[in-house]
Amino acid sequence: MRRIPLVVAALVAFCFTASALAQGARATGTVKDTSGRPIKGATVRAINREASPPDITSTTDDKGRWAMIGLRSATWTFIVEAPGFNPVQTTAPMRVAGTPPMAFVLARDPGPIPGALDRNVLQQVSAANALRDRGQYDQALAAYQQLREQNPKLTSLNLVMASVYRTQAAGEPDPAARRALLERAIAAYTQLPNSERAKAELESTRAEVQALSR
Repeated sequence: MRRIPLVVAALVAFCFTASALAQGARATGTVKDTSGRPIKGATVRAINREASPPDITSTTDDKGRWAMIGLRSATWTFIVEAPGFNPVQTTAPMRVAGTPPMAFVLARDPGPIPGALDRNVLQQVSAANALRDRGQYDQALAAYQQLREQNPKLTSLNLVMASVYRTQAAGEPDPAARRALLERAIAAYTQLPNSERAKAELESTRAEVQALSR
């Protein structure tokens, strides 16, 4: 009879341990611009090829806050993006015992340098950017594509288009459609072989595609 409490205690301890393992680590934080203003609608992706699922996405609220649960205790790659801003990528260890909040700061994408384009082209770029910032991604991509065809030297548009494709992919629930969008982003990045930014973002995009293939 004295052994029963010990058995019960062992079962309770096992249940708590199993629950903790199933729950995984929790990541939280904020996304703000360089002026300290919260960015609403930014996407935060956590990627770890060895985890299941290997890719977890969260979106910021009107105060720039985000959260995600179920992360395996390991080092994850975080990619933070928002329309009109340069993306940020970093790695951080996740622990079930608790992970400090992560604060991301995004700088606005300046786009083409003023004066480098004639006024008409600059107005078209601004109009396309406005479509992108309103979430009208298909229309924005069509406008960027037309601009690129009319102005072959405007190679920076490939970075913008790739970012839009990735933003679309983040909100796409169908894995096949999401992969197709990421492949388009990869195609845009590969047209900028001498851009260090394109190389870095190309690597993270390929990691996302590989995670979908697992």
